[in-house]
Amino acid sequence: MKRLVHSLRSQSIGVLALFIALGGTGYAAISIPRNSVGTPQLRNGAVTANKLANKSITPSKLNPTLIGASVRAWAEITPSGQVTASSEPAHTISWNTASNPGRGGVSFAHPFPSLRHCFTLANAQGFASSLVLGIAGAAFASANELTVHIEDDHGNPTTDLSVTVAVLCSG
Repeated sequence: MKRLVHSLRSQSIGVLALFIALGGTGYAAISIPRNSVGTPQLRNGAVTANKLANKSITPSKLNPTLIGASVRAWAEITPSGQVTASSEPAHTISWNTASNPGRGGVSFAHPFPSLRHCFTLANAQGFASSLVLGIAGAAFASANELTVHIEDDHGNPTTDLSVTVAVLCSG
């Protein structure tokens, strides 16, 4: 019995501190109203990049008057139609076929928000013994698909050039 009393006395401060800590958390959870913490309660520097979830803050959520447009999707495509890099899952459709050289499509996993506020960019490039110049264009085929055409520097459809396509959107 003596040991039990001695043990309780020596641990009483720790047990008391534990109950106070748990009680404070419980009190805050019950007494603070929902959505009561806002901008005035946040200190400068309290929210850092590593505390934000991926894609939780997008350019369209920021002040649109300060941002002309932002890249919503992009893809790099080889002459054979292989997507070598992209901002999101993308694949090509009927790329550089014999019956339709220099033409194809690229489909992105997610639709673009509003085609009225978006535009496309395309760039053709090739590297042989010297830089090969070309012309590429892209247009919307649907809310998540682009048609692409690639021409050499003489304006002829070509299957020899890689292409990079991008969709930029404002607002």
